[in-house]
Amino acid sequence: MQGINQHSQGGGSNHIYLADEDTNRRIPLRFWEIDHFFKCPVVGMCLTLSEQKQLLKKTGFSVKNKSPFELHEILVASSESESRLSRKVDNLLNRKFGKEAASLLELGHEAFRIHFKTAFEAGDCIGVSWAAAINPNLPIELKREIFGDIHMAMHWSGEQSIKLKQKLVRQQKEIDGLRRSTKEITRLRCSLQKENIRLKQSHAELGATLASVEREKIKLEEEFAASHSRYRYTEIEQENRILKKKLEALRVNAKNDQRLMASFEEKNMRLSSELERQLDSNRRFRKEAQEIIGEVFALNRCDATCPSFDLCKKRILIVGGITRMESLYRELIESSGGVFEYHDGYMKKGVKRLEYCLRRADVVVCPVSCNSHAACSMVKNLAKKHNKTVHMLAKSSLRAVSQVLWGANDKGTIN
Repeated sequence: MQGINQHSQGGGSNHIYLADEDTNRRIPLRFWEIDHFFKCPVVGMCLTLSEQKQLLKKTGFSVKNKSPFELHEILVASSESESRLSRKVDNLLNRKFGKEAASLLELGHEAFRIHFKTAFEAGDCIGVSWAAAINPNLPIELKREIFGDIHMAMHWSGEQSIKLKQKLVRQQKEIDGLRRSTKEITRLRCSLQKENIRLKQSHAELGATLASVEREKIKLEEEFAASHSRYRYTEIEQENRILKKKLEALRVNAKNDQRLMASFEEKNMRLSSELERQLDSNRRFRKEAQEIIGEVFALNRCDATCPSFDLCKKRILIVGGITRMESLYRELIESSGGVFEYHDGYMKKGVKRLEYCLRRADVVVCPVSCNSHAACSMVKNLAKKHNKTVHMLAKSSLRAVSQVLWGANDKGTIN
């Protein structure tokens, strides 16, 4: 005997399938009914960040000043029971993947597994993942196998993200070196240009002087020809010898200046060519760095969905440091899935707030170089009081902060 099984609750979308009364259940699971281990990947993979914000706004949740991880937490928590929010999530996912899921629910277990493997290898497994989560008849072993593939892919993405960040740091060092080289070449080029202008002016002055001496020589020769006095002849001869020596010296100086000017012009051309190469290299490194940043941010989309990511659900408190670098500290931590919190280290009217922040934190970082002795002592005392681990850093740079965070993660000692 055949009948119609219909499942619809609280105004949600209907799922209708024909089934024998004696066969397994054919009605897809709702969002709040799926297995617990599927809930985090479904929210992280099947809903975009903009869709998550829109769902929360429609159900009265404020998304202002909330991180992507906090939005993710709210949506995952809603999957524990049927509610207005969980019904809207279920409706949206079925609108997005309902047609694809309907055809996949008709497949046998082995056919479903093969279809998922093929889609996973092609990088197009989001709809299949939703179908697996809502399929009431898939064996738990097959569901865990599908979840395992997705979970390990997230780990791989996290590893690739760290490698890309390390490469980005190396590229940034090379860019900084190129910038310094470019700046030095530009400065030297300006200096050579000034020297070149001075030599041209000197050359022009020598040319004018040489022309004046030539005119004076012609004048003296004319006077000599017109004079019949032996005394005048001797005097003019003497003056002529002196003028010849001056003329020869001026010619030598002019030749030296010409050689020097030619040398400077050659060096100027060589430096200009080197500057162009440096600028071209700088542009290529900048382009590559931008591509790496793009890849890092693209990969970081998985951070909030992976329960084993390095900083997932870790609240990182930085006390003191360089205040104007607060946005950079925030970007470093939040891009890796951490929750960032900051205290400027000033103790005047700030002790209660510091204690409140420290009590909530999972990891406390305190750069000694940018904090007063009183602030450092207060952090140590409060950490001892609340049994918190504090990392006292000699420097406040991003490198120092990242080294202590990822160094701790490698050893598994973030408490």
